[in-house]
Amino acid sequence: MADPSLRRQVFEVVEGGARQVFLSRLFACILITLILVNVIAAVFETVPTMSSAYQTAFWWIEAVSVLAFTVEYFVRLWICVEHPRARDLPAWRARLNYIFTPAAIIDLIAIVPFFVVLLGGADVRTMVLIRLMRLFKLGRYSTGFQSLYEAIRRERQALLASFLVLTSVVLISASLAYIAERRAQPEDFGTIPDSIWWALVTVTTVGYGETVPATLGGRIVGGLTMITGILMIALPVAIIGSSFAEVVRQRSFVVTFGLVVRMPIFAHLGAHVLHDLLPMIRAKAVEPGTVIAESQEGAEALYAIAEGVVELDTPQGRRRLSVGDSFGASADSETPAPIEAAFALTRVKLLVISRIDLIHLVARHPDLADRLRPSWDQRAAEPDDATAQTTTAAS
Repeated sequence: MADPSLRRQVFEVVEGGARQVFLSRLFACILITLILVNVIAAVFETVPTMSSAYQTAFWWIEAVSVLAFTVEYFVRLWICVEHPRARDLPAWRARLNYIFTPAAIIDLIAIVPFFVVLLGGADVRTMVLIRLMRLFKLGRYSTGFQSLYEAIRRERQALLASFLVLTSVVLISASLAYIAERRAQPEDFGTIPDSIWWALVTVTTVGYGETVPATLGGRIVGGLTMITGILMIALPVAIIGSSFAEVVRQRSFVVTFGLVVRMPIFAHLGAHVLHDLLPMIRAKAVEPGTVIAESQEGAEALYAIAEGVVELDTPQGRRRLSVGDSFGASADSETPAPIEAAFALTRVKLLVISRIDLIHLVARHPDLADRLRPSWDQRAAEPDDATAQTTTAAS
């Protein structure tokens, strides 16, 4: 196999790849540290005494951060054509699509404030809020952020419905308060838009106390609004909380498109195949010492190792597999691959696809029959050193 191009190697370092695990983790650690230092500096720079005492240090932190983030942005723009989603697109189209992704927009926001200040468009302190957006760059490396995003995405219809109901409650409460209080307090409830502020404060149970109903009817409306507000505010919180817990519990870790394409067995697949493959993949976390699979004549699933070390008990002895390796079933529906006993030596994270799903995938994409084979295939395993030496001596 030919060596990967420079752009491909950089892609594996920046986005993570089985061949560049150490460099990829080092790059992520450096970037995370830089983000945290930069956010902390942006916060303390708003303190006048610290700003004047450490002005030079804050300037250098900002300058180095912007330089690093600018280089990172353009490097990601250069390597984005290596992403599997971009394989069927011309380079200019792939880069244009990347520019409008949420991650790329956040990366751009992370560097814009410095150049705005440099050009005299705004004072440094007025850009603090935008500079704090750099914290969202951590979303690339945080499974927590990704799990929360997945939870909101799953429940977007329910959350939209909750928002519409909450909006209706605010409007109805404001209208009833307007009817009950417009004569007693025309300065606060003289119009429905004026009453909406009171309704928002009451529904959210904030209770600023600036505006209080004075009539009996207004107090009745206020009491009903408080009770309804508690129920309505709790609804979206409960939806997101239960969905977030479900995502964490079901997946054990987040299966993302980027994680899947970093596996060598899936890296060569086109975007249309990965679109069909992704829903078939389930995540599995295995504790050290746990049996992953028993010895069988036909493997029930294909396992790809995302993290940890797995040991296979084979006729040639025990073999160790690590990140990027795969074992188990293949996409060949006619000759099911045997599987040896597999054990987790460390805590292992696996991407698992059942053999039935593989067969269905091959039915849709017949060319995958010879391509989706695990890296460890007992039928194609090379003999160990002792066997090789004996064969050579006999010859």
